[in-house]
Amino acid sequence: MKRDDILMGVGAGLVSAVLFATVIRGSLAGVLLFYLTPLPIAIVSLGWKHRAGLVASTVGAFAVALLFRPLTGLLFAVSFSLPTWWLAFLSLLAREAPAGPGIKEGETKRQWYPLGALAIWSAGLSIILTFGLALTLGPDYSAYRAAITELVQAAMRTGLADGIDELSGLGANTLSVESVANFMANYFVPGVAAAASTLLALLILLVAAKLVSLSGRLSRPLPQIAHEFVLPRATLFGLAGSFVLMPFAGWPRFVAIAIAGAVVILFAMQGLATAHVLIGRVAIRPLILGVGYTMILIAEPWTLISLALLGLADMVLSLRARSLDRSAPRSSF
Repeated sequence: MKRDDILMGVGAGLVSAVLFATVIRGSLAGVLLFYLTPLPIAIVSLGWKHRAGLVASTVGAFAVALLFRPLTGLLFAVSFSLPTWWLAFLSLLAREAPAGPGIKEGETKRQWYPLGALAIWSAGLSIILTFGLALTLGPDYSAYRAAITELVQAAMRTGLADGIDELSGLGANTLSVESVANFMANYFVPGVAAAASTLLALLILLVAAKLVSLSGRLSRPLPQIAHEFVLPRATLFGLAGSFVLMPFAGWPRFVAIAIAGAVVILFAMQGLATAHVLIGRVAIRPLILGVGYTMILIAEPWTLISLALLGLADMVLSLRARSLDRSAPRSSF
């Protein structure tokens, strides 16, 4: 590895550690910067190859350990740096494409690591991370449940109760701390955490790829996400597994909800890609997409569920493939 690559890795690791440390400020800007923690590692891993990214991950973890404590450095490595480095490493894997109609004799073409498989890796890492972080609140489920109850009680004391009272028309003011804590522990924390972590990891990788591409250092072409984001059918086994675990209380249900959350967000992403293709030739396409993205922000759960159903339909019925086939130019021979 070249000296410049090592220096870039060291620099990226230090920047990532600083972004991680901004969360202690408690401000909105600090929280937003905290979410960008993996970005420098993703950039150096894509632009200066995986060895420089591994240097960045290691340096960042050591820097965080010195700033806070060794356990926090380990948390940084497991939660941010190493998963980001691994996803960047996978995204640069390629193999020679087999001979086909689109490849001339003597010509070689590279097949890059599929986006769908990369998304499955992101979801799997997010599920493991969500479960691991929950275990830090308590080695058994009752201790984790007690920790969530304490957090809910603290939130109630700091003003959340007033906000709930304003929803009295919906009966929200009749909710007890116990019922709120039960919902948070069993459903909200595992489902939202796994889904958000999956989505954030993929968005960070996409932003890093675009930035590196602008510098000319990206060794692969930027993917056409609307065409190439195709989940493997084995994703359905993960969803089925979550239904199998759901009836069992405690950690099995926690894992089931985490799997369901991650899988739903992946299907929603495939549904969004499908929507982009299906309305590709519609004259008011920008308006439709603008309204759609606004609905994601305003009515997030229902819009995401609708997109997930569209993604599932695309997997079963090959909606995008049929649309692209109809829009492809026909040969006159």
